[in-house]
Amino acid sequence: MKKTNHNFNKLNSNYLNSIEKDINFYLLQNDSLILYFKDINFKKYSIINVYLKNIKTREVLKCISKVEDNRILIDLSNLKYLCTDYEYSIIVVLETLNSYNIMYPKFNNKDKEKSIISHSNTDNIQWYLRILENGKLRLSTIYLFSNISNNFKNEISL
Repeated sequence: MKKTNHNFNKLNSNYLNSIEKDINFYLLQNDSLILYFKDINFKKYSIINVYLKNIKTREVLKCISKVEDNRILIDLSNLKYLCTDYEYSIIVVLETLNSYNIMYPKFNNKDKEKSIISHSNTDNIQWYLRILENGKLRLSTIYLFSNISNNFKNEISL
């Protein structure tokens, strides 16, 4: 009887690793989020993708992004209408030839504000970034309704 070997060659199989990485600084402005990482070399990765993961429904949205030195620039303009009802975590997927790393950005500066609101390029949308006690980032949008009471008063006075 022939003996079969069920060991898999780990060098040829894809490897998935999950890490948390500290950021020095972040900037949320208009429809862009820029994350400045402390110590990372993005040049060793062949593909870098950024996703927003819905905390409640687990839905994942892919972001348009660009890497420059130790920072990731995330274009949020196409997602602002999708992020109004829930909070999203930021996930960065780093790919090499035979491995994938899922990276969760963290910000642990105790002196910095724990939440910021930034205007979008659209008048009635604002981005909201919240930093949890453990340093993880949560992103959502706030939809601002027009001043209904003023419109109602104008119609009554006519």
